[in-house]
Amino acid sequence: MRGRGQIIVLFAFMLVGLLALAGLAMDGARLYAARHRLQHALDGAALAGSNQFRVGRTLADIQQAARDFLTAQGFDVANIRVYTCDDPGPYAAELCTTPRRKLVRVEAEVIVPMTFMRVVGWQSVRLSGSATGEAASVDLVLIIDSSESMAYDTPMVLASGNPIICIPTDAPDPNPACPRPQKPHFCNPTDSCAPFRFVRQAALEFAARMYYPYDRVAVLSFDRQARLWVDLNGGTSLATVQNAIQSIQVYDPAQNPQTAKCAGMDCTSGTCSPVPPFEPGPGNDPRPCPSSNVQGALRMAYNVLATQGRPAETGALWAIVMLSDASANATDPVPDSPDPPARDFGLCPRYNPPPGWGEPTWYWGDPAYRPFCQDGDFETRHPSTSFRYDAEDAALDMVDVLREANVVVFAIGYGSSMHNLNIRPGGGRDRDVGEKFMRYLADVTDGDNQAECLQSGSDWFNPGAVWQPVGQSCSNYFYAPDAGTLQQIFREIARRIFTRLNR
Repeated sequence: MRGRGQIIVLFAFMLVGLLALAGLAMDGARLYAARHRLQHALDGAALAGSNQFRVGRTLADIQQAARDFLTAQGFDVANIRVYTCDDPGPYAAELCTTPRRKLVRVEAEVIVPMTFMRVVGWQSVRLSGSATGEAASVDLVLIIDSSESMAYDTPMVLASGNPIICIPTDAPDPNPACPRPQKPHFCNPTDSCAPFRFVRQAALEFAARMYYPYDRVAVLSFDRQARLWVDLNGGTSLATVQNAIQSIQVYDPAQNPQTAKCAGMDCTSGTCSPVPPFEPGPGNDPRPCPSSNVQGALRMAYNVLATQGRPAETGALWAIVMLSDASANATDPVPDSPDPPARDFGLCPRYNPPPGWGEPTWYWGDPAYRPFCQDGDFETRHPSTSFRYDAEDAALDMVDVLREANVVVFAIGYGSSMHNLNIRPGGGRDRDVGEKFMRYLADVTDGDNQAECLQSGSDWFNPGAVWQPVGQSCSNYFYAPDAGTLQQIFREIARRIFTRLNR
């Protein structure tokens, strides 16, 4: 009997142990599930908070988005803490990076009640967790065409008795009309250059849609040369970016003695005097006069992104928004060129054309025909070793560099000159050579490997390629027929940038 009693006692102890082990296993599983659920919810809350880093959202909105996500999962909001660089708590070193990143840290605690473990005195267990979420930041370069054609729509007439002084007019058909190359000199001081002042206003509103300092915006303009007004490191506040945009003026060839003949007047001394204007003709090098250095603008934009852009592992988006109203017709100087003028003014090849065509790309047999310094044939592309390598070829080479670097480009073609160039017909020349370039620029950098601006196929340089109708937007190319459409286009670009960041 004594042995049987001992067995019962031992069995009781073993049963308690077995129950404790079973309780530990079951309550342990409950703890594991609760920790997994908490961490999953924290990850989602951190992402929900970081996705609020955009215009119109405050720190309170960011924190509330994270809390709302957790409370929707059944967690007690009193035990939730949300930190950003604007309110970093003890995590400033983690959250306040240079440059700024869209980081949100979320912490939470949850009490998990025990079931079986209560028999050994464990009523509940407190679990805590944290997660840091990050939304992609934008490193964006805004490129604005400031070539002299950005003043061509300014209504001006010649002052009475003066062949070079232009004054504003409300007349629908100014007579005598101010020569177009002279307009920038007279409309810049009053900020009345059209369409440029409308372009500038739309750009100012677009800049206000970025979330500074987490998004950074560099601003550059281009005419004969590209000019950087603020780089990414400096473009961390709306005021700085908008001041840079406000500083841009339309290119004025009359302010440089080397290009004064392109305007027919020289204003370098402070007063303007007439000079013999440049006339296209046999043997006349047009190189000082074209003012759309697209190659230089894209090269400068790439250099800014490559040297100051945040690395890919941070999730940053490298983007360019470029607005232009003309085809590429100028390049950066080529210091080592065997052609002396190219060392000062860049590429402008001269070669033997078909009979009667003059000297493309200098002269097309008629002063009215354009363009200068490119062959007007998008589908015929020349390597840099070719003597026919021109301004458009150089710009296309920069597009390839941007594509390889995964830079997303949004291109805006302004006005009918995009597809209505007065060009010598025949030989594959394209009236829409400017629009073809801008479409190619946007389409090959949009990341989807589809030629959306072609009706079929994907060979951009096939002479038989069928493009979408002229004046039609496609991919990340937007056609702006007039100033009234610019704000809507810039809003759509901002929407696409934000959508891309939250895919």
